[in-house]
Amino acid sequence: MNLSHNRIRSPLMIVACLLLALTAQAQETAPKINNPKVGKPLQAAIEAYGKKQWDVALTKLDEADRAEKKSPYEQFAINEYKATVLVQKRQYAEAAPLLERNMDSGFIAASDMVGRLEQLLLIHMQLRNYAKVVPVGERWLKVGGSKAQTRALLGQAYYAQKNYRKSIDLLGDAIDSVRKAGGTPDENWLNIVRSSYQNLGDTDGAGKAMTELVRYYPKPDYWAYLLDSRIRQKNTDRVQLNLFRLARQVGIMDSPDEYVEMTEILLEAGLPAEASSVMEAGYAAKVFDNLEKSRADRYKRRRDEAKTAAAKDQQSLPAFEREAQKSPTGQYSVALGLTYASLGQHEKAAPALTAGLQKGGVLDPQQAQMTLGIAHLKLGRRADAIKAFEQVKADPAMEDVAKLWVLAARSGS
Repeated sequence: MNLSHNRIRSPLMIVACLLLALTAQAQETAPKINNPKVGKPLQAAIEAYGKKQWDVALTKLDEADRAEKKSPYEQFAINEYKATVLVQKRQYAEAAPLLERNMDSGFIAASDMVGRLEQLLLIHMQLRNYAKVVPVGERWLKVGGSKAQTRALLGQAYYAQKNYRKSIDLLGDAIDSVRKAGGTPDENWLNIVRSSYQNLGDTDGAGKAMTELVRYYPKPDYWAYLLDSRIRQKNTDRVQLNLFRLARQVGIMDSPDEYVEMTEILLEAGLPAEASSVMEAGYAAKVFDNLEKSRADRYKRRRDEAKTAAAKDQQSLPAFEREAQKSPTGQYSVALGLTYASLGQHEKAAPALTAGLQKGGVLDPQQAQMTLGIAHLKLGRRADAIKAFEQVKADPAMEDVAKLWVLAARSGS
């Protein structure tokens, strides 16, 4: 599975902010220039800049720069305007050294340092000069930089340098900041965190990062990554069944063996109607096409067995309903609810399961709660589904699956 979304993004649009800030600062410095060999060409450069005549402006700025006996402030002003023009021409590599020199000129107020360092960081990021981004970014943090997007860029630079732990810390801060503000974390940030954990050999951290990706970006590839490893584990039948159900819910089940395994679990559990519908769905999705004859024949027999058993189950349903009404305990009602769910009659399954759980005496309340949550979800009752899934707690393996179902409910999968 290809999950190579952890690309480093260049802040092309953000660099435009630099132009406005530098231009304003440069215009403020122009009246303070007293040396005519600097002031005259600088003023001509300002006029050319206003007309977007970038090459003319650079020629005049070079003339000002050749003047002898420039004061430190005059050099600062020339550098400011030259950097501004170079950024307009997207000559970031030439602009960066000028801005770096001005950073320690003494003419930048402490209150402006956060913004200036951020601008320089953005330019180095645009150049993919990560070795420069890191020291500038660390300095930005020390003087009080806190913007989530800039922290994320610094985190990406650390990732590019294979400092995965630092990348996780900075991107984690950025993600938390966006989340607390009610926003949605950037997909690329989450992918870089996941990849960083993977590179550190931290499978638990990578799994949690993938869970966050599914939470905000419930794409089939992400769901497959999250579910495949769990399905391949040695699970109990009920855990495996609910993983298969979730795989079908999010649209990632495409293996003929998985369809057949799910069918066999359902037949063993006494839920032939769902077994039949699973096999029919597999054939409709053409997952059984192009199989060798012996295997295809075996799967067809499974399909026929499920269909025959489902027909018998449907015939016995009225008697089953009467038994559930008479029983003082909840087991019959839960069994009836499971049967309704198997038949796809979720509007009947939900109340039967609820009644059975309320009566008590249920043999497997965890499975009853899980099926109740699925029934509510199928009916579009997401809040009720989440409430039911959150009641699955006694069995850690089932609780883990229930949490994934909660994720599906919340993400609209």
